[in-house]
Amino acid sequence: MTSTLMALWALTGGGLATWLMMHIWLPDPPPDLYARYFMILIAGLIGGVVGGYLVHGALAGSDPMPGISSIVGAGGGALILSGAVAFLGAPRRT
Repeated sequence: MTSTLMALWALTGGGLATWLMMHIWLPDPPPDLYARYFMILIAGLIGGVVGGYLVHGALAGSDPMPGISSIVGAGGGALILSGAVAFLGAPRRT
């Protein structure tokens, strides 16, 4: 496992987590935006690495294009984990 591949999974996860945060909160950001932003970004980075690692390990021997499937796994893991953190975080105060 190379560090370049893990960095690619982390960047994919972080980018998708940031997109999720912008999609949810762009019209009306929450009051504690920076705390939520970093919480979701860290969850996306971790989810990307974990998702990419699991898919890469499961399909390494039988997949003709392991790079593509591991990127999709990294994106899926990041969206699942960062989405859970975003929706289960502290509720918005009005």
